[in-house]
Amino acid sequence: MINYIDTHAHILSKEFEDDFEDVLLRADQANIAKIMIITLDNDETRRAIEFAQRDKNKYMVACGIFPCDTSEVSEAYWQEYETLARSDDVDCVGEIGLDYYWEKDEEKREIQREYFIKQIELAKEINKPFLVHSRDAIQDTFDIMKQHRHKGLMHCYSGTKEMAIEFTKLGYYIALGGAITFKNARHSIEVCETIDENYLLSETDCPYMAPVPKRGQRNEPSNIPYIVKKMAEVKGYDEEKMASIIYNNWMRFLEK
Repeated sequence: MINYIDTHAHILSKEFEDDFEDVLLRADQANIAKIMIITLDNDETRRAIEFAQRDKNKYMVACGIFPCDTSEVSEAYWQEYETLARSDDVDCVGEIGLDYYWEKDEEKREIQREYFIKQIELAKEINKPFLVHSRDAIQDTFDIMKQHRHKGLMHCYSGTKEMAIEFTKLGYYIALGGAITFKNARHSIEVCETIDENYLLSETDCPYMAPVPKRGQRNEPSNIPYIVKKMAEVKGYDEEKMASIIYNNWMRFLEK
């Protein structure tokens, strides 16, 4: 049996409220062995921690302050967040990073950079990997991750193969999602072709970015096989080998 990995899933978002148990059942039927639950606020983190008790081997929890939310963070919120991040029930710090696509104000971009660094340093202190969101900010993202090195991954990577190689030289992993199945997926395909396979990971970023043939629909973890199949095609591997590489990479990524 092939075991698939979804390294980035927002399964506790409102988009899944109406058929949550069906989503989980479809993931089981598709042999999704492990799912990293991404949470974007403290309340969602607490809900994820409680939910993950169902099966701690399968469900993991990541908590982060999303870049576009950093300008609204109070000291009380940060203290609460830090306590959650330190919890044994939280596996990773994320998603964190920079988003210049949605944020045009330079002062708020500076706040994003400050909180990005602050959260990386927290991840280092508590010895947990971090998961990075970067949109229209790849150079600043790279510069910060080079200066503040720790174990981390680039979620939903959309940059060039040349930049991906530079991230992997620093030890960072590259997670590819549904975009690799799109007709205009040149960058994702080149990245998959080029980088050391020991740094490749798969993700859905559900409910967003559903792969072909589900494009335009709500994404969910059960769609991971479409992504891995495309990655296998690009690498010239069979799907089982590709899934095994990703599984081993993920387990290595989580090692402390």
